[in-house]
Amino acid sequence: MKRFVLILLVISACTLAAPADTIRGAVRNGTTNKPSAGDSIVLKKIAAGMQEVAKTKSNAKGEFSFTVPSGRQPYLLWVEHQQVTYTKVAMPGSGPVDVQVFDASAGVKNLSMPEHLMVMQTSPGGDSLSVDALFTLENTSSPPVTRNGQHTFDIYLPDGAKIEEATAQTQGNMALKTSLVPGDEKNKYFFGYPLRPGKTQFHLRYSVPYSGKLSLNPRVTLPTDKMMVVVPASINFSPEDASIYSPTADPQIPKTVTLFVAKSVTPDSKVAFQIQGTGELPREQAAGNDGSQGQAQNRPGGGLGVPNQQPDPLHSGQWLFLGVLTVFLAAGAVYVYTSKPQAVAVSSKSKTNGKGRSSSLLLDAMKEELFQLESDRLEGKITPQEYETSKAALDKTLQRAVKRQAATK
Repeated sequence: MKRFVLILLVISACTLAAPADTIRGAVRNGTTNKPSAGDSIVLKKIAAGMQEVAKTKSNAKGEFSFTVPSGRQPYLLWVEHQQVTYTKVAMPGSGPVDVQVFDASAGVKNLSMPEHLMVMQTSPGGDSLSVDALFTLENTSSPPVTRNGQHTFDIYLPDGAKIEEATAQTQGNMALKTSLVPGDEKNKYFFGYPLRPGKTQFHLRYSVPYSGKLSLNPRVTLPTDKMMVVVPASINFSPEDASIYSPTADPQIPKTVTLFVAKSVTPDSKVAFQIQGTGELPREQAAGNDGSQGQAQNRPGGGLGVPNQQPDPLHSGQWLFLGVLTVFLAAGAVYVYTSKPQAVAVSSKSKTNGKGRSSSLLLDAMKEELFQLESDRLEGKITPQEYETSKAALDKTLQRAVKRQAATK
């Protein structure tokens, strides 16, 4: 008995001696410019499927704190204010974290679309067309208010579209999975994601059956400054209204790729076009030989990535499509985690056999490693060349692991 008590005391002493750190910060209401009290705050570990660690509420001064083990394990703060969730990455012992929230309203009308980008290519067999669509929306409400409610942003998809992925990303934050819900018209959908003040990027990947020729009408529901279409040069692009789209001639764009740009597009503009032929986009050429890939990865499609000092590729005329090729057509959105369910969710029973658990653990480990790699890049701890080499290797491994896990389901 004495021995058992001694063991308990040793374990207790070791536990008490274990190094601990603090994640602390404050929530501020950007609409009222005052501390936001009573907001629910969930701390999640960015590993093992976004594991929930602790919960709390902001106090009268908007402050909060969590005690966590010391180390370089990143965490994600989920702050809920008026049924809208705001996220922020936090590191233990890195100082106070400021989280800004906004009042929510379904009647926000100060919305515009600075950019809409479509990147298209056919499958190796040529029987389907893969489309990566990027929508950059801007909420310029004053005072700043989040647009909440179901129909935050409507889009139209072609007949037979098979949705493969939908994500949303706000400036300075990670991409989150979001829902794309059928609307009240044929082929009409809406994103179930609140539009925060500032810019929000929606990425949608889908595929449609293809027989060598297809007519598309990517109708916009908001005034759009730029609509861009990227296709392999082997695919013929024929707009319904030749005055809408202009081919972009840039010596930095490979001859195997064509880019068409339409400016000042309205919901009434005739943006329909027809494509004919087959072809895939050149990933090797997109990477370039001058290191420009690393720069573009920071700010794809108008700069919603982490801010840097490089010129915005969408406004400098350099490699308009480079970020999209890198992010969407390679391994892509690795940091896409399941967001808080706000619309339609599909549940499935997970497998409990050893092989399934191993695949899941492998994926979680790679996600954590990729996040650490990105953190090291942002902190300048690795060179661009080291980042590119490591990222490419992890991307290939992740793709194989995903296929292996899918095969076990």
